[in-house]
Amino acid sequence: MNLWEFLSLLLFVVLAIPHAVLSKLRSCFTSKIYQQRTVVALPYSHFCEKVFWAYDRSKVAYSVRHVFQGFFPTTLMEFAAPSVPIVIYGGRVLKDSKDVVNALSTEGNAWWLYPSPAVRDVENGFGDAFGRGVARILYHHLFTTDEGNVLLRRSWKVGVSPLERLLVDPLYPACRFAMMGGMGIPGGLEGAIAAVDEVFDRVSALLKDGRKYICETDEMTAADITFAALAYPLVLPEEKAGVLMSWNDKLPEALRAEVRRRRESPAGQFVLRLYKEERHV
Repeated sequence: MNLWEFLSLLLFVVLAIPHAVLSKLRSCFTSKIYQQRTVVALPYSHFCEKVFWAYDRSKVAYSVRHVFQGFFPTTLMEFAAPSVPIVIYGGRVLKDSKDVVNALSTEGNAWWLYPSPAVRDVENGFGDAFGRGVARILYHHLFTTDEGNVLLRRSWKVGVSPLERLLVDPLYPACRFAMMGGMGIPGGLEGAIAAVDEVFDRVSALLKDGRKYICETDEMTAADITFAALAYPLVLPEEKAGVLMSWNDKLPEALRAEVRRRRESPAGQFVLRLYKEERHV
């Protein structure tokens, strides 16, 4: 830990204590605070994107509570959740994107989310290991390069309050230090790439026969949304440039090569097409 990381960590501790107290108080009144369906989310999170897309496609009304990365641990403490997305509605607190989509399917949306058991089987192959692998690859290239650190600071300022935007830069060194340790960066990159490659190769093989959707359905399903949403940070569709980054940004060269390789695959082309043609629906 260098001096800037140490000072940043001290600032985090000073700010986190009152935020933790507030989070604990809020946790006692969750059902009263959230009168409508609310998604607690990091704006750029690919797991959160899966929920946003499923809700938008189903025309479900919801609000978003954007989480500031600097207060991420204390926000999770409020809901006793391991990560985001967290969805609150009808007195329920759902703490996993899989649970959210499953619950949505019981609200009259099973006909398009899971039109057959095969869709659920295929979707299960795009699980947490795939999503975590995508995140590990992305954060490796962002945290270990000057260009990446600039882009990540910019992304962390999206959707948060003016005060939180001001806190991004001073808290960034502490967050970076903690996240690199928690994600095993810079180690573990090869394993993450192998896990992500396996899924991309599997989807590419399915799509080579010219099918429009992964499970040969007439409409988009949960399998399509899950793969496209979890894969998007390594494909960078322009439709998500406002919350993460764009192919046209000054990307770290190694990340650009990674994204280019995936964009050129049938699976990557599928993600780009789905965002262009379907994400606005």
